[in-house]
Amino acid sequence: MKTILLATDGSPSAELATHQAIELAGATGRPLRVVTVWNTPIPLGYGYAAVPLPVELAKLEREHATEVAARAVATAAASGLKATSEVREGVAAEEICAAATECAATIVVLGAHGWGAVKRFLFGSVSTRVMHEAPCPVLVVRADDSVVETRDHELLRAAP
Repeated sequence: MKTILLATDGSPSAELATHQAIELAGATGRPLRVVTVWNTPIPLGYGYAAVPLPVELAKLEREHATEVAARAVATAAASGLKATSEVREGVAAEEICAAATECAATIVVLGAHGWGAVKRFLFGSVSTRVMHEAPCPVLVVRADDSVVETRDHELLRAAP
């Protein structure tokens, strides 16, 4: 059976995408698969010498991705849906598209950070790349103005 693939990094827009994916899975009766992708941090370099990063940093990245996936599965369970999850290492857009192909996804649901042109140019856009390379339709969910992400990734809701 064709699957709904939720790609999440735990960001505010990804949390909104999680709820959209759960709603879609519930309405269509399709299975929900959650994928999170972590990346081995690149050593920082200055001049000719690279500054090695602590081994623990990769472990922390993997643990964070695992927690994000587990949280999305728990959110689905709280809504009465069973979801499966997978944690992958690599380039986010590439791994999301590969996961969509492997599970024969009917749609990929993911959040967009809503960055401006400069940040998008500097950091790239996972959602844009997935839209262009995914083997199926893609639903990109943007955070609304009432959701703000702080530097420590806590959610703050604007007062009405």
